[in-house]
Amino acid sequence: MNKQRGFTLLELIVVIAVVIILASVVLPKFVRLLDRAEVSAVQGMMGQMRSALSLQMSRGLYRGDDLAAWAAGGSQALYPMHDLLLETPENYLGVLETSDRRGCWYDDKNSHELVYVLRDYTLVDGAQSTPATLRWQITIIHGSVVDGGQRELIGLVLQSSTPTQWRVE
Repeated sequence: MNKQRGFTLLELIVVIAVVIILASVVLPKFVRLLDRAEVSAVQGMMGQMRSALSLQMSRGLYRGDDLAAWAAGGSQALYPMHDLLLETPENYLGVLETSDRRGCWYDDKNSHELVYVLRDYTLVDGAQSTPATLRWQITIIHGSVVDGGQRELIGLVLQSSTPTQWRVE
């Protein structure tokens, strides 16, 4: 008796068809999962940055520092990530004039803006330049006018420099 070993051609074609069908269903979901991961990472980092700014602002108020000087354009303007975080993330490049390294953060040396270079430019509407970047800067929040016509400084916020709308479902 001659026993046959291996697959028949029909069995092989059926297995290949099943693998192709599964890949066509799973692959798009995996790509969307990667997109959501990048969005979540950026949003999480911005939450950390805002908390760090609040802590720094509280410390500055306690010491009597001129908080307005810390905002972008101020005489002692802060580099958001460099000056606020005790420990920067691994994908932080430092204080630079520019970078095109995707998936990385840096503080813009000239504008004092925090910049994130997107891995995938299709994730947002409103991203600037090529490669696509998202930018934030420390800005002053003013209150009502006080004596002498000056507006009261309420605090500082980390605000997006450009309107951004995420495209991820």
